[in-house]
Amino acid sequence: MGNAALALQKQAIYWKPTTSPNVVAYEILYSDTGIAGPYARRDLVLSDIPSKNWDDEKGVHFYLDDEVPYRYYRLRVYDRYGNIAEDDAPTPFQANNNAVQAPKLHYVALGVDNSDPDKYKYVTPGGNPIRGATVRVYRKIDWVTHQLDKVVGTTETDPFGKIPPIFVEPGETYTLVYHKPYEYGPDTMEVTV
Repeated sequence: MGNAALALQKQAIYWKPTTSPNVVAYEILYSDTGIAGPYARRDLVLSDIPSKNWDDEKGVHFYLDDEVPYRYYRLRVYDRYGNIAEDDAPTPFQANNNAVQAPKLHYVALGVDNSDPDKYKYVTPGGNPIRGATVRVYRKIDWVTHQLDKVVGTTETDPFGKIPPIFVEPGETYTLVYHKPYEYGPDTMEVTV
């Protein structure tokens, strides 16, 4: 048998970039037993655009795998905070597919409220904006039980006392802790999203 016969053929899978914030990687899961799985980890692909796994012409990510005609795939999405998105029942797909939609991390941005643009603003008792205050976001249960190592996100107020968006999971109550050492705070605000 010649070397050409020993070379493995390749097959490609394709997926659309996620619109979720702070995504850093896609995990490729595979099953060689059929649609029902079980699924194992095949590889991790960084979400960078452009990258070696980005097809600029098609506007999709891709992964080249060994050719296994009966192999099925699923995707997971990872963000920089360690959150993982995997649809409850993602549809498995095979190679040479039309690009599938990657699972979405379902998050909302604290710090952005179009109905009340000053909702997250940190101001003095006289109403002047406080610049450079640290803002830490905790799940309310973690704040109440003093588990201060479980910070969801940290940021700082801008010159207008506003905070840039911090992405959180909906369906939770959060405590925002504003503090400018030796000047203001700590002050807290509860928000349910």
